[in-house]
Amino acid sequence: MLWLLLLSSLWAQTGGAADLLSYPLGAGDVIALEVIGEEEMSRSVRVAANGMIEVPLAGSLAVAGLTLDQAGQAITAHLAGRYLINPQVVLKVEEFASKRVDVSGGVNAPATYSLQSAHTRVSQVLLMAGGLVDAASPVVVVRRQREGVWSDTRVDLERVNRGDAGADIEVVAGDQVYVPPVERVYVQGEVQKPGAVPYNDGLTVRQAVIIAGGPLDSARLSGAYIMRGEEKLKINLRQIIGGQQADISLRPSDTIVIPESPI
Repeated sequence: MLWLLLLSSLWAQTGGAADLLSYPLGAGDVIALEVIGEEEMSRSVRVAANGMIEVPLAGSLAVAGLTLDQAGQAITAHLAGRYLINPQVVLKVEEFASKRVDVSGGVNAPATYSLQSAHTRVSQVLLMAGGLVDAASPVVVVRRQREGVWSDTRVDLERVNRGDAGADIEVVAGDQVYVPPVERVYVQGEVQKPGAVPYNDGLTVRQAVIIAGGPLDSARLSGAYIMRGEEKLKINLRQIIGGQQADISLRPSDTIVIPESPI
């Protein structure tokens, strides 16, 4: 819920509604065409695969890549003088279908969404998908294909929320926006709050134990160890906490086990 509120705020800061004035039309989009005073000419038209629309009297016109304003000017120019005197053409997009992105992972409504602006950012796409679920990572992956090769860009929503203008990148048609689950490590045994600890790059054993509330008096710190898959890594937590031994960086899914002292 918190992330949904943050994203809503970001949406408002970027103008809220889609910037339709700069939206470039494309194949599949449906346009509502109105010629004021000419009811028989008003209708909905879909942009064909070749980028054309059929306009009464004017015939086939290429509109793909044009904004609504540019398309309206083109239609007006075709109608003016030859068919109508001073035609007034009004266009609006009824269905956005030409520029779509896939949103998956930890969002409330994963699906394929249509971009309704020429400049749609990651935070806006996430809001369209209902915001992040509680177990979702604040780092989003945007996959993009260029010349047949896919590349990944990581978007840190913490930076976006702090107002970092360069962090909230624009998405383009064909992008795949993936919200991975939160990565965690686990602290088990003689600590105040055993359980999962959110993972972040650079998280260390000492930090994870502190987040888990610190060790109990009954803890055998010198007998602690890390389970990393099938590998058991012995550590001397007493020396790490005391600064006599270098702290150890953790990896996602690591489990720190702190056994009970036999005394």
